[in-house]
Amino acid sequence: MNHSILTKQGKIKKKFKPAMYLDTSVVVDYWMTEGMDIEIPEEDILFKNEPHEIIIKDLLKTDKRLKKVIDIRNKFIFGEIKITPIVSPLSFLELVEWKAEASIKQIASQAVGAIYIQRKGRKEIGDLLAKIIELRKNELDDMKTGKIKKAEQTTSLEILVNETMLNLSFAKGHGLRGLYLADIINFNFSFQECFRDPYGLAYLQLGIGDILHIMIAKHLGCDFIASFDADFKRAKDIIIENTGMNVLTDPDEIIAIL
Repeated sequence: MNHSILTKQGKIKKKFKPAMYLDTSVVVDYWMTEGMDIEIPEEDILFKNEPHEIIIKDLLKTDKRLKKVIDIRNKFIFGEIKITPIVSPLSFLELVEWKAEASIKQIASQAVGAIYIQRKGRKEIGDLLAKIIELRKNELDDMKTGKIKKAEQTTSLEILVNETMLNLSFAKGHGLRGLYLADIINFNFSFQECFRDPYGLAYLQLGIGDILHIMIAKHLGCDFIASFDADFKRAKDIIIENTGMNVLTDPDEIIAIL
């Protein structure tokens, strides 16, 4: 992780300021846009889309927010920006959660149909992922004991695990490229703290995840916090008042400060 951007107290160093904290809603969109601006020649596409799939693909390409996130991504990676984009371990873990659910739903939709998998809740998705991990562990154990022959190629279970898990090396080199990963050091959260900034946020019905993002961003010393979550728009004034951070709630606001 980027210890070099933090002081011993866990604050962002002056040379990396101003800094902008990205919550999970922004990080997920950022991850989704990886490679979206790259056009693959038709002859190089291994599996051609059906006509109805092409329509959906073209419609998704017109998503204004994602197109602007692509612009943000390109500025972070290739442009000269005046701000340091920060990702915390909390955003990373929530990205892991999102990636696992999104990937298993995509695979299951192709296997049994989207209607079936849409009925599955998060706990059922978790049970399905746990079963995959268990089967993969059993497969590896059987290979070690000689019960089954060691695979010369990637097994189906190995593919399932690889497709649903988020690899940190891939994240840093591709999915989260252009962003700074900041550890959380010397972060305190006490009952006394509850009656300061977080109290009003909880009162306005922000979830504990959102509140923690705000508290971590403030602890790091970020100047901005970016979120596409509608709850942040509702609580924008109290966040600014209590933390001193500017709140960015759409891609245009992010682009405006780069």
